[in-house]
Amino acid sequence: MNWTGKRTVTGLLVALALGMVAAGIFLLGEHRQRQIIDRGSPTRAIITADHDDELDHWYTVSYTAEGRDRSADLRAPWLIDKMPIGQALTVYPDPGHPEQIVTSNGYATPVWTPAPGWLTVLALLAAFISVIGRLSATRQRRSGG
Repeated sequence: MNWTGKRTVTGLLVALALGMVAAGIFLLGEHRQRQIIDRGSPTRAIITADHDDELDHWYTVSYTAEGRDRSADLRAPWLIDKMPIGQALTVYPDPGHPEQIVTSNGYATPVWTPAPGWLTVLALLAAFISVIGRLSATRQRRSGG
Protein backbone atom coordinates (compact mmCIF):
# COMPACT_ATOMS: atom_id res chain seq x y z
CA MET A 1 0.00 0.00 0.00
CA ASN A 2 1.47 3.35 -1.01
CA TRP A 3 1.59 6.53 1.09
CA THR A 4 -1.64 7.91 -0.41
CA GLY A 5 -3.43 4.66 0.35
CA LYS A 6 -2.20 4.73 3.95
CA ARG A 7 -3.39 8.32 4.40
CA THR A 8 -6.77 7.46 2.91
CA VAL A 9 -7.23 4.46 5.19
CA THR A 10 -6.04 6.47 8.22
CA GLY A 11 -8.44 9.30 7.38
CA LEU A 12 -11.34 6.90 6.97
CA LEU A 13 -10.48 5.17 10.26
CA VAL A 14 -10.43 8.57 11.99
CA ALA A 15 -13.83 9.32 10.43
CA LEU A 16 -15.15 5.96 11.63
CA ALA A 17 -13.80 6.53 15.15
CA LEU A 18 -15.35 10.01 15.34
CA GLY A 19 -18.65 8.62 14.08
CA MET A 20 -18.60 5.85 16.68
CA VAL A 21 -17.83 8.31 19.49
CA ALA A 22 -20.66 10.57 18.26
CA ALA A 23 -23.08 7.63 18.22
CA GLY A 24 -21.96 6.52 21.68
CA ILE A 25 -22.38 9.97 23.23
CA PHE A 26 -25.76 10.36 21.53
CA LEU A 27 -27.00 6.98 22.77
CA LEU A 28 -25.74 7.59 26.32
CA GLY A 29 -27.42 11.01 26.32
CA GLU A 30 -30.67 9.53 25.03
CA HIS A 31 -30.57 6.84 27.72
CA ARG A 32 -29.94 9.42 30.43
CA GLN A 33 -32.73 11.65 29.12
CA ARG A 34 -35.15 8.71 29.07
CA GLN A 35 -34.26 7.91 32.70
CA ILE A 36 -34.95 11.50 33.76
CA ILE A 37 -38.28 11.56 31.90
CA ASP A 38 -39.30 8.24 33.48
CA ARG A 39 -38.37 9.34 37.02
CA GLY A 40 -39.05 13.08 36.83
CA SER A 41 -42.28 15.00 37.08
CA PRO A 42 -43.22 17.22 34.15
CA THR A 43 -43.20 20.92 34.85
CA ARG A 44 -43.79 24.03 32.80
CA ALA A 45 -40.82 26.09 31.64
CA ILE A 46 -40.78 29.41 29.79
CA ILE A 47 -38.11 30.38 27.27
CA THR A 48 -36.50 33.55 28.60
CA ALA A 49 -33.55 33.94 26.20
CA ASP A 50 -32.41 32.71 22.80
CA HIS A 51 -28.62 32.43 22.45
CA ASP A 52 -27.52 31.99 18.85
CA ASP A 53 -23.83 32.43 18.13
CA GLU A 54 -21.71 31.11 15.29
CA LEU A 55 -20.88 27.79 16.93
CA ASP A 56 -23.75 27.02 19.27
CA HIS A 57 -27.44 27.70 19.78
CA TRP A 58 -29.30 27.25 23.05
CA TYR A 59 -32.23 28.55 25.04
CA THR A 60 -32.40 29.74 28.62
CA VAL A 61 -35.60 28.65 30.36
CA SER A 62 -37.16 29.41 33.73
CA TYR A 63 -39.02 26.70 35.67
CA THR A 64 -39.94 25.65 39.18
CA ALA A 65 -38.58 22.46 40.76
CA GLU A 66 -38.66 21.35 44.37
CA GLY A 67 -40.47 24.56 45.27
CA ARG A 68 -37.72 26.84 43.94
CA ASP A 69 -37.58 29.04 40.86
CA ARG A 70 -34.75 27.92 38.64
CA SER A 71 -33.11 28.72 35.33
CA ALA A 72 -31.24 26.43 32.94
CA ASP A 73 -29.80 26.36 29.41
CA LEU A 74 -31.30 23.86 26.98
CA ARG A 75 -29.32 22.49 24.04
CA ALA A 76 -30.01 19.87 21.37
CA PRO A 77 -27.68 17.28 19.77
CA TRP A 78 -28.56 18.23 16.20
CA LEU A 79 -30.10 21.25 14.55
CA ILE A 80 -32.15 23.27 16.95
CA ASP A 81 -35.69 24.46 16.26
CA LYS A 82 -36.41 28.16 16.32
CA MET A 83 -38.69 28.93 19.27
CA PRO A 84 -39.84 32.37 20.39
CA ILE A 85 -39.01 33.88 23.75
CA GLY A 86 -42.00 33.39 26.03
CA GLN A 87 -42.97 29.99 24.59
CA ALA A 88 -43.94 27.41 27.19
CA LEU A 89 -42.25 23.99 27.20
CA THR A 90 -42.74 20.86 29.25
CA VAL A 91 -39.49 19.95 30.98
CA TYR A 92 -38.54 17.10 33.29
CA PRO A 93 -36.15 18.02 36.12
CA ASP A 94 -33.83 15.25 37.29
CA PRO A 95 -35.15 14.31 40.77
CA GLY A 96 -31.61 14.02 42.13
CA HIS A 97 -30.30 17.14 40.39
CA PRO A 98 -33.19 19.54 39.68
CA GLU A 99 -30.83 21.96 37.92
CA GLN A 100 -30.60 19.39 35.11
CA ILE A 101 -33.66 19.23 32.87
CA VAL A 102 -34.66 17.48 29.65
CA THR A 103 -37.57 17.65 27.24
CA SER A 104 -39.27 14.75 25.50
CA ASN A 105 -37.99 15.95 22.11
CA GLY A 106 -34.26 15.87 22.86
CA TYR A 107 -33.34 19.15 24.51
CA ALA A 108 -31.21 18.85 27.64
CA THR A 109 -29.07 20.95 29.99
CA PRO A 110 -25.64 19.27 29.78
CA VAL A 111 -23.15 21.39 27.84
CA TRP A 112 -22.01 18.25 25.95
CA THR A 113 -25.51 17.71 24.50
CA PRO A 114 -24.52 19.11 21.04
CA ALA A 115 -21.29 17.04 20.94
CA PRO A 116 -22.73 14.26 18.69
CA GLY A 117 -23.61 16.83 16.04
CA TRP A 118 -20.14 18.37 16.06
CA LEU A 119 -18.39 14.98 16.06
CA THR A 120 -20.53 13.87 13.13
CA VAL A 121 -19.51 16.97 11.18
CA LEU A 122 -15.85 16.23 11.94
CA ALA A 123 -16.29 12.59 10.89
CA LEU A 124 -17.84 13.63 7.59
CA LEU A 125 -15.07 16.18 7.05
CA ALA A 126 -12.37 13.56 7.71
CA ALA A 127 -14.01 11.13 5.29
CA PHE A 128 -14.42 13.85 2.65
CA ILE A 129 -10.77 14.94 2.92
CA SER A 130 -9.59 11.32 2.73
CA VAL A 131 -11.62 10.51 -0.37
CA ILE A 132 -10.79 13.79 -2.14
CA GLY A 133 -7.08 13.30 -1.35
CA ARG A 134 -7.23 9.81 -2.79
CA LEU A 135 -9.07 10.93 -5.92
CA SER A 136 -6.64 13.81 -6.47
CA ALA A 137 -3.62 11.53 -6.13
CA THR A 138 -5.14 8.99 -8.54
CA ARG A 139 -5.92 11.73 -11.07
CA GLN A 140 -2.36 13.12 -10.84
CA ARG A 141 -0.86 9.66 -11.34
CA ARG A 142 -3.01 9.03 -14.41
CA SER A 143 -2.11 12.39 -15.96
CA GLY A 144 1.57 11.77 -15.30
CA GLY A 145 1.94 14.58 -12.70
